[in-house]
Amino acid sequence: MGYRILGVDPGSRLTGWAVLDAASLGKSFDMVSCGLIDARNKKFPLNLGRIYDELKEVAAMYSPDMMSLEAVFSGVNPASLIKLSQARGVICLLSSEFGMKLKEYSPRLVKKSIAGYGGATKRQMREALGLLCASGSRSVRDFLEGNVDDNISDAIAIAVCCATDMTNFINFG
Repeated sequence: MGYRILGVDPGSRLTGWAVLDAASLGKSFDMVSCGLIDARNKKFPLNLGRIYDELKEVAAMYSPDMMSLEAVFSGVNPASLIKLSQARGVICLLSSEFGMKLKEYSPRLVKKSIAGYGGATKRQMREALGLLCASGSRSVRDFLEGNVDDNISDAIAIAVCCATDMTNFINFG
């Protein structure tokens, strides 16, 4: 039995998303779609409304079973951290509204899961994703070969991390 995963790289200005089908643990992944929500020209809190509305459309269109989300990381200035947390709250609300199981992953864990090293660069992550996800009818590699925004490639990585997380395939629900 397969699962559809919505991976989200949250941001208060730019939010990347990716929808991935995982046949089963450790098998090939099919890329369904991906995109970027650009809320840079919206003032707070209108940017939150744009993120919510656009991700709601994605969830309604693709009906994911799970949502994987990048966890908040330290080192961000307090004002940015507050805005990021508010954007994450709006995103988490969607998982509840659509009945999706929500999984959160730290940036270091995503990097370690994909590239084998928690300090991997964006370039190393894209290369590792391309190698890891080269099979499938619509491979992730095909999506990464173009000029894909970093927020989108991060969302793909978060979805792949979720798809390879064994705990998601045990007692799903």
